[in-house]
Amino acid sequence: MYYSVDVEHEYQTIKSKLFRTSLLFAVILTFVLLADALLVALSKEDYLVCMIISIVITVIFIWFAIYFFTNVWSDINNQYRYFKGYESGLHPTEEVEFISQDEELTYVNGLYVYRVHVRYITNLDAQEKIIYSLKSKLPYDAGDKLTVTTYQRVIMASKRHK
Repeated sequence: MYYSVDVEHEYQTIKSKLFRTSLLFAVILTFVLLADALLVALSKEDYLVCMIISIVITVIFIWFAIYFFTNVWSDINNQYRYFKGYESGLHPTEEVEFISQDEELTYVNGLYVYRVHVRYITNLDAQEKIIYSLKSKLPYDAGDKLTVTTYQRVIMASKRHK
């Protein structure tokens, strides 16, 4: 049985998503600036009402921008940087024994992953460690011997020994 992550597809998908969200933010910023400019330009003698409306619009936009950059854009940017750095990063291939996998997703370094418990098999030493599976549960049972290729402790490919 074989498990693999299509890195090129994931990279292109997240690159497109990053572009679309950045474009969405730029469009919203343009509308807010245009609305503020129109409020100032079209106000006759009722400056106070227009100023209050402009301040409210700007404050709402600032709160949206804080939320956008700390949550939405940050997550997408972290995923983009992860897949962009894949080509130049280290990809160790190691022998492990599959122990278990958690049922729920965990957020680690900008990625939503499943926590996988494995035992590394090296010469005479066996050490239990936690690595991660990207987006899907691994199709293995406890005790299976695997060859895994990882990148930043995330399994990118794995194969069960016969």
